[in-house]
Amino acid sequence: MSFQRSAFRALVALTMLLATSVRSNNEKDEMHFQPVTQDETVSVGGTVTLTCSVKENDNSSLQWSNTAQQTLYFGEKRALKDNRIQLVKSTATELIITIADVQLSDDGDYTCSIFTMPVRTSRATVTVLGVPGKPVITGFEDAVQEGSKVTLTCTSSGSKPPATLRWYRDHEELKGHPEVVESNPDEPTYTVTSEITLSVTRNDNNALITCAVDHPSITIGDKQTEQPLSVLFSPSVQIHPESDLPKEGEKFYLQCVGNGNPEPTAFEWEKKDGELHPLVKVDGAFLRFESLNKSDNGIYRCLADNGIDRQDGSYTLLVQDQRDPELLLLTSPPFLPTSSLTSLPHSSVSPSTEGKTLPPFSSSTSVPTVYTQSISSTLAPSPTPSLPPSPEIPTNSLSNALFPDISLPPSSVPTRTPLSPPSSPTVTPSSVHKLNGVYTFTEPGENAADPTAMPTSSGVDHAVIGGVVAVIVFIMLCLLIVLGRYLIRHKGTYLTHEAKGSDDAPDADTAIINAEGGHSGVDDKKEYFI
Repeated sequence: MSFQRSAFRALVALTMLLATSVRSNNEKDEMHFQPVTQDETVSVGGTVTLTCSVKENDNSSLQWSNTAQQTLYFGEKRALKDNRIQLVKSTATELIITIADVQLSDDGDYTCSIFTMPVRTSRATVTVLGVPGKPVITGFEDAVQEGSKVTLTCTSSGSKPPATLRWYRDHEELKGHPEVVESNPDEPTYTVTSEITLSVTRNDNNALITCAVDHPSITIGDKQTEQPLSVLFSPSVQIHPESDLPKEGEKFYLQCVGNGNPEPTAFEWEKKDGELHPLVKVDGAFLRFESLNKSDNGIYRCLADNGIDRQDGSYTLLVQDQRDPELLLLTSPPFLPTSSLTSLPHSSVSPSTEGKTLPPFSSSTSVPTVYTQSISSTLAPSPTPSLPPSPEIPTNSLSNALFPDISLPPSSVPTRTPLSPPSSPTVTPSSVHKLNGVYTFTEPGENAADPTAMPTSSGVDHAVIGGVVAVIVFIMLCLLIVLGRYLIRHKGTYLTHEAKGSDDAPDADTAIINAEGGHSGVDDKKEYFI
């Protein structure tokens, strides 16, 4: 009895094992014959591709059907006459078709079927995106006053799903009010509306307020609208001068510049604590000076009016002195140590200034000093006792031209004793020398240098100049010798055809006739050798 029960249990287990194996094989077969598809998303007007594939096929055909369960393609055969639908590929394991110029009505589920036992199917959902239209901004018609508020409204329709609207001022994103979404009654699309309120300032004048559409069917920035703002504000006034350094006697003007919206058109000029000079002319935004002078100094005020408000600006005018560029300014003290001086050219002191006013010597210094007086009498120091003119020293003109810096021995120049003012002690220099047109006074002391010494650097220059002059003189002498020899060799008497026969003619007329070939009346001379 127990044996029978064990056999029965073994039989049941074997039956269950066989049933499980059969079911597993059936499921495996179903996986191989099950069609595979994928969902697609496309914008209105685009092209969508539908692909259906199986791993194995028992010679059954694949088929695509639309949302209304109308057969589009059965294998290679077109079932629906719609030129937008085209066959791309048809094999035993794959069927691919395309739908061009997709419309919102093409949105839905498409079915791929394989006719096996039983029939197996797979669905592909096609999502058609409604492209939103270009946004429209309303609520801004005319210019607004500074400090007021303005409300702008942006609207875009035709989107599916609803689009998102974004606000920008120039490149700065702004936060608007919550959007309002409304469905369109005639088609499955939506209309989106957004508002924004701004408190405008003068900085918002000419600013661009942009409304941009954000939607999956387009790239952000493809659909946007810009609205420039116009803000009315009072002018800010500035006065610009023609130059920063106005000089006395020159023409000059001031320009009043007003930055406002609208631009100022009325200008008024006035001078603080005074009246405008009769020669100063008001020319709208310009104040023109025909000839500047010191009386024009002061604070000038310009009032600009643009119809919104009236503002003013000021400028302080300071006329500069008109300086003569030929005037020589003495900015250095009259006495300088010879150790810090270089040799001065002979032209630095003209002969007309020699022996003129010289300042007194300072008793506190023990080094030689040199002083030259300026030609301009207006800048000369206070008059002091002068030295008597020096006697003329005979020199050779050629040697002076070649060696202008050769100094004379101290014994050839008389010493001078300058007269000092009553308030200054008298100091008598040891010697006075005239070197290169400059008087040199040397005080006694252990550090005194020889005033007749020639500077080393100038000696080289003078030697070069002397050599050049000598070469030029030598060349000129050679040219003179050659020219003289030429003139001597070509000096003499020349016999011309006009003088032919003049020796035998008694008068001038006969000589002319004989020169032309007529020898009538004249015997030819003959010579005979015996």
